[in-house]
Amino acid sequence: MVNKFKYFISRLIYPKIKQKGNNNNLEISKNSYLRKTRIYIYGSHNTIIIKDRTYLHNVNIKIGFPDCPINNCKIIIDKDTSFNSANIQLGESGSSVLIGENCMFSFGIEITCTDTHSITDFEGNLINKGESIEIGDNVWIGKNAIILKNTKIPNNCIVAQNSIVTNKFYKDNCILAGIPAKIVKENILWSRKRPQQYIDNKE
Repeated sequence: MVNKFKYFISRLIYPKIKQKGNNNNLEISKNSYLRKTRIYIYGSHNTIIIKDRTYLHNVNIKIGFPDCPINNCKIIIDKDTSFNSANIQLGESGSSVLIGENCMFSFGIEITCTDTHSITDFEGNLINKGESIEIGDNVWIGKNAIILKNTKIPNNCIVAQNSIVTNKFYKDNCILAGIPAKIVKENILWSRKRPQQYIDNKE
């Protein structure tokens, strides 16, 4: 089987797509908009799916490394999700980054499902393996936030500016903030409207 790259070229502005390996699958919806986005795949049997009406600006998506190809990884960005600038990195075989619908990512976001280098115990067992990052639907990620390996952000949550997510959370409609991030407020909703627009529309 050959690599399968499917995308609607007129919606890709200054893209760079590079892959080295076999049986990789890249699917970009024709209704999505990618500007200055770079996609690198080093390895085989990897999948990247970017669904309808997504907006990616200045995003780097990278699976593997030139000197360390990896296999059987998956990145899915669901519909109506937007990025202003971000790095998404997978560095270990079998890992994944799953991003839900209608998520909003600010500037300078780091999503990294690997520590890049190894940490072991005294018996030589790897203790920092990266497996997955899961971001639910309708999540807002603030400027310069960092989302590390083996984490989960539930639906309708906000990650505050400059926060670092290091754990799995399971309660929807919360604000996560701090280093490491923790729940600082519950029972919230958020909107893409500016605060003044929200006020004006309610009056």
